[in-house]
Amino acid sequence: MLGKGGSVGTSFALESGMHFRYKDSRGKEVVLEDVTWLAQAVRNGFITPETPLAVGDEDNFRSASTVVAYQQVVVGLGRGALGTAPPVGNVQVRRPARRSGSRNAILGVVAAVVVALLFYLLRTPARPPSAVSATPAPSPQMEASLGPLITELGDSIAVRQHRLEEWIAQQRFDQRLQGRALQSVSSLRALRSAVAAYLGQVDTLQSSVSVVASKLVLRADSLEGTDGVRHGLFAAAGDAMRKWEGDLAAYADVQRATAAILDSLADFTLERQQSFVVRDGQAVFLSRSDAARFRGLISELSVLASQEQRWAGNMVTRYPGWMTALAPADRPAFRGIKIQRSNQ
Repeated sequence: MLGKGGSVGTSFALESGMHFRYKDSRGKEVVLEDVTWLAQAVRNGFITPETPLAVGDEDNFRSASTVVAYQQVVVGLGRGALGTAPPVGNVQVRRPARRSGSRNAILGVVAAVVVALLFYLLRTPARPPSAVSATPAPSPQMEASLGPLITELGDSIAVRQHRLEEWIAQQRFDQRLQGRALQSVSSLRALRSAVAAYLGQVDTLQSSVSVVASKLVLRADSLEGTDGVRHGLFAAAGDAMRKWEGDLAAYADVQRATAAILDSLADFTLERQQSFVVRDGQAVFLSRSDAARFRGLISELSVLASQEQRWAGNMVTRYPGWMTALAPADRPAFRGIKIQRSNQ
């Protein structure tokens, strides 16, 4: 993903946080808060090659066809990289100067533009400028096409959550925090390493879902077409994917908090190796404050497990069809990690 100043083969004009201004047919100045809305305005035909366009807060308006950011948006749309798009006029796009062996570099730039556009389309607030927001009510065909896309993303998330749960079960976190394992320095250090890997698993889950969401938005754009039957599917799919990713972020936060508690438990027992004994498989601390600290950490795990279950219940309420197409063996259980308390 390219951020400010990123480049692939040549300079990359679209930067994070860049905004634009253009003058509509009545001479009214319209602000586009991000590259997302530049792309949408071009796609909807509000900005043509002759439209006066300014980048950021610069005073001079230029014909859009001479602005590099506009050119790169048109390249991404015109090549069909974002699916079928309506024509934006006879645009003579000024392409990057050719160098020997530069074909791959040009293709790399186009790919970078597409990826960057998808990044913004999936993550910017769903609040378009007034000139872009006037759209007709969604058609039944559009809504019928949107539902399966939303369900597919939700089911993809569930499958990945199930894989994460399987990985967690293999780590045996509960067994590592009771019995003789509590008095094994090597086991506790290995537990902390596993916690670091746990965080990596959560990051991988989120990044892989973002890839799926991007592909589904591309499919929505192709399904929308140019006949108007599914008008608005592209934007609606982007909004729906953002909501799902926001929900997934809440789930990921619970997992990261769980990992932090596991790490704290391992660290605490490593520091207190001489302050407790193991009786009936449970830690018995010599200090009441140490025992309270240990119980408190385990209680926090139980709270997080309950939060995970509530999250899943809320999602099923909002999306009744979620996971119904998956085999029971492929569905996550949302049980969280529970460890027995000290017997003090």
